[in-house]
Amino acid sequence: MLRSKNLGAQLRRETQRVVYRQFMSCPRPQEGATPHVRRILYESMGISLIDFQCWAPVETEGPEEPNATHSIVFVRRGVFQRTQHREILTADPSHVLFFNALHPYRYSHPLPGGDDCTILAVATDTALHLVARQSPWDAEEASRPFRIPCVLSSPRAGRIHYELLSHVRQKSPELVIEDTLAELAEEAVRIAYASYAWQRKYVKDSLPTTGTLRRHRDMTEAVKLAINESLERLPTLHDLAQDLACSPFHLSRIFHQTAGLSLRRYVSRLRVSIAAERLAKGAADLTELALDLGFADHSHFTNAFRQEWGISPSRFRGRFFAS
Repeated sequence: MLRSKNLGAQLRRETQRVVYRQFMSCPRPQEGATPHVRRILYESMGISLIDFQCWAPVETEGPEEPNATHSIVFVRRGVFQRTQHREILTADPSHVLFFNALHPYRYSHPLPGGDDCTILAVATDTALHLVARQSPWDAEEASRPFRIPCVLSSPRAGRIHYELLSHVRQKSPELVIEDTLAELAEEAVRIAYASYAWQRKYVKDSLPTTGTLRRHRDMTEAVKLAINESLERLPTLHDLAQDLACSPFHLSRIFHQTAGLSLRRYVSRLRVSIAAERLAKGAADLTELALDLGFADHSHFTNAFRQEWGISPSRFRGRFFAS
């Protein structure tokens, strides 16, 4: 218990120092600036659980912003883009993102509506502990514990994420909340390193140049954005390939190699991830929800949701609806 309190105090001190420096060095927000709300839902074990909601219009890339803490971010709704070292990442509800404290990032909103995220703000000692379980040699630099910038979420991470939010809303015993929080943080780092192993295998097997890797990542991010823009009425593979000046076969192969899953599986996972957030908010008409997300019918939606999440949409809503 003492260690948990010390980690919590460390996290608060780190956050306060960074936020104060950011506040003093940045210009004051102008009238009409992007509205957003950040609420701390729970704190323990060196982790602050934060609900972040943003209602941004379409926005071009802004100036660099240092992240206040080491963070693990689960996107629940919306789309935004993050740029670091000239690499653009399109983040949507199928993603988990990692941030290092004080490292600069740029953000943009290519689609209207902003985004909602669940943020785990992690104290340095806790971040290093989480990483050490997967990769001890990566847990030696306190300023950069998270070496992997992003990963596609897993169905298990998704279920634990909503279970955690449900436990917090219901004010479950602290033991239950803390255990779920610990499990979610560890699952996020685990899937990140599983994805990294996939990427290393791809590089080892195909031996692409740095320029080729960059082009492949750029193509994948462009496809992800196009899918998010027209999720209810998907573009064809031929149209996507034509826009990117390549063959459909090449694009299908590159997306799978770069993202770690097929394009059709990515679409299905994205759709059910968006559906999960709406179900957690109480979406009642499953047929309407299915058609709104581009599924052929109620049955198609139910089968896809069960394949990804392991339970039916109605059971998911019953378990995690924030009534």
